[in-house]
Amino acid sequence: MEKIVRVGKIVNTHGLKGEVKCIYLTDEMERFDDFDHVYIEDTKERLDIESARYMKGMVYLRFKGFDNINLVEKYKNKYIIIDETQMKTLDEDSYYVSDLIGLEVYDMEGNYLGKITYVYQTGANDVYELNRNKELLIPAIKEVVKSVDISKGRMTIKKIEGLLS
Repeated sequence: MEKIVRVGKIVNTHGLKGEVKCIYLTDEMERFDDFDHVYIEDTKERLDIESARYMKGMVYLRFKGFDNINLVEKYKNKYIIIDETQMKTLDEDSYYVSDLIGLEVYDMEGNYLGKITYVYQTGANDVYELNRNKELLIPAIKEVVKSVDISKGRMTIKKIEGLLS
């Protein structure tokens, strides 16, 4: 596994028959329907998905061979990951959050503004949090974000009035 992405976190067991309750960290909760298997981040243990269901904003997973609560309790508070072969192809100008975290951000004049430390997914547009001497919030809109080069670890933005004050 060269590149991995967190897609969920097991927050609890559910029932007595080995089901786990997860929060999803993907753009679509139903993305779990596309996975035959996932991995546990700490151990890279592969778990084959038997079923996925969705209720009240949570994902409920059952893994093949895990048919009681005692077998899945050890996974509570563990992250679920996938490898790059399971990642879906994104549209142009779309990026995985994991690729954006750590990018160095510069303005159009070449001034260093900070590194992206968090991405808020607000619904309308994402917002990038930068930290340098102070926290800055940058809206992920075309008027502001002018270029993103994942391979170089760099983003260039256009300053607009009130954005960096």
